[in-house]
Amino acid sequence: SYRPCKPSVDNIDNIDSKISRGHKNELLKFSSALKEWGCFQVVNNGMTNVYLDELVKITRQFFDLSLEEKLKCSMADDFFNGYGNAAAVAGDTKSVNWNDRLFLTVYPEDQRKLQLWPENPLRFREILHDFSLRLKMMLDGFLKAMAQSLDLEENSFSNQHGEGSSISTRFGLYPRCACPDRVYGVHPHSDRSTVTILLQDNDVADGLHVQKDGQWYKVPVIPGAFFVNIGDFAEVMSNGIFKSAVHRVVTNSEKERVSVAAFCAPDPENEVEPIPQLITTNQPKMYNKVNMATYKQLFFETYPHGKRVLDALRI
Repeated sequence: SYRPCKPSVDNIDNIDSKISRGHKNELLKFSSALKEWGCFQVVNNGMTNVYLDELVKITRQFFDLSLEEKLKCSMADDFFNGYGNAAAVAGDTKSVNWNDRLFLTVYPEDQRKLQLWPENPLRFREILHDFSLRLKMMLDGFLKAMAQSLDLEENSFSNQHGEGSSISTRFGLYPRCACPDRVYGVHPHSDRSTVTILLQDNDVADGLHVQKDGQWYKVPVIPGAFFVNIGDFAEVMSNGIFKSAVHRVVTNSEKERVSVAAFCAPDPENEVEPIPQLITTNQPKMYNKVNMATYKQLFFETYPHGKRVLDALRI
């Protein structure tokens, strides 16, 4: 069972200017959401509904292509780049993740594998490039706000994130499923990111759920809004103050669903660890340091068994 997801933050992209004028209400809501839920909805984000509808439209158009055309963007030996099917065994039930997806690194620009970027639909590359610039601006604002909400120097999270930090987009398709009560779109998990930014499908009311205190909550679909959740790296950096949101995607038998997610992760060369100022007598160091290579290794070891990387990192 589940309940509606409650946390919602308005105008988070403008939070810096609001704080500079003495308006701290949004920052307080932001901080509370990250400590209690690890997620929130951001509206009035500077992107019009028309723009976001176009992003969803090209996502549908890509997945409507023939398999032969989509395989031109296939992943080869890279799990996190290109087109593929996520029907991987996971969890004790041995059920599958019921989705197709297209992973594309968009930032830094010199890390893009353009040979995997679709040439069809025609405007896909143009729209994705523009979207990536907007994502970077949004991410920079989030990292700064995270630090300010904990009374830290505003670069405390961005310094650990590093100059080589990355943003990878995931275009997802969740087909209709004959047995939605037995098959997940994506199994319960937390993200290998610092921040994840998600655009939901306005046409499907029930898809994403988040977990809090052992209870599942349905995330409402708000046209023009992004759902933002904190990932495992942010929980490590914050020494457990911010919560990495456990979430899942459910399937349905009536309608397919699409989504566009962006995973913002640290520089792969950086070792992430709790920020020293957040380690106190009352809040001892909770996690060992970790870089992306170690995290990925732990992810593939823990995820098939329904466990979390954070459990393996906990001191």
